Amino acid sequence: MKKFNVAIYCLLGAGAILYGAAALLIPAVLVSEAAQSFHVRHILREEGAAAIFIGLMSWWCIFNYGQRRAVHYFLIVFAALIAAIHWFDYLNGYLPWMSPLYNTIPLAVLLIMTLFVGHGSKHEQLTVGQETRG
Repeated sequence: MKKFNVAIYCLLGAGAILYGAAALLIPAVLVSEAAQSFHVRHILREEGAAAIFIGLMSWWCIFNYGQRRAVHYFLIVFAALIAAIHWFDYLNGYLPWMSPLYNTIPLAVLLIMTLFVGHGSKHEQLTVGQETRG
């Protein structure tokens, strides 16, 4: 299970950092209105900075696998907020149905990872048990 989790953290981190870099460097490619609006460009760049932080925290979970529990839960909270925003906007008619679906995938994957903690190898079970000791 550890290899699966590391792969997921790696993909999540890479995706978030790539998105964040694009939002910081070329925001108009992501949202065309950013080319004309300072406010849209500014908010998109702030979102890019947050995405890079999320990506780095995801990678932190790889290199600090035994101490990742709290950060993993914070990533779940972030993913839940992103999914909720997209579902709210979809239900109010602002977004197509695919938007909330693909924005819910990270939340689902992080929750699945949480469900299977401790069901992996003996080593992983020991690592998870050590996380709760301070």
